[in-house]
Amino acid sequence: MKKQPIFVVSILIIILSCFIGYVLWKKHEIHLANEAFLKQEAPRIKKYLKYNYNHIEKVTFTKVDYTGMGTPYIEGYVNGDKDLYFTTSIYNDHFEKNVGMPIEMYEWAKYPVDKTVTEIQKEENSKKQ
Repeated sequence: MKKQPIFVVSILIIILSCFIGYVLWKKHEIHLANEAFLKQEAPRIKKYLKYNYNHIEKVTFTKVDYTGMGTPYIEGYVNGDKDLYFTTSIYNDHFEKNVGMPIEMYEWAKYPVDKTVTEIQKEENSKKQ
């Protein structure tokens, strides 16, 4: 009779271990997907910020996440100053120009209207030819 409680506890431990393993595996998959997404979009965000704004030396990324509606966004800061944070939203396949930042950074704008990453790339390509 004492073997039955040990058997039940063993089965519960196995089930719980499988569930925890599955959750950890899923979290790891999400982390890898976010890293790949950041690796793809980071150069575009850096290009946009450095092209459209003065005083930007270094761009640091801190977070990749999704809004409740499933829109991906990337957070970070510039020049090693966490008070100079930014949030970028990616509405299409790639980042183009949606950035939120402190007013202080908007004052660094080089142009009255920011150029999109696609416009910057076209301009760079035309200079090369």
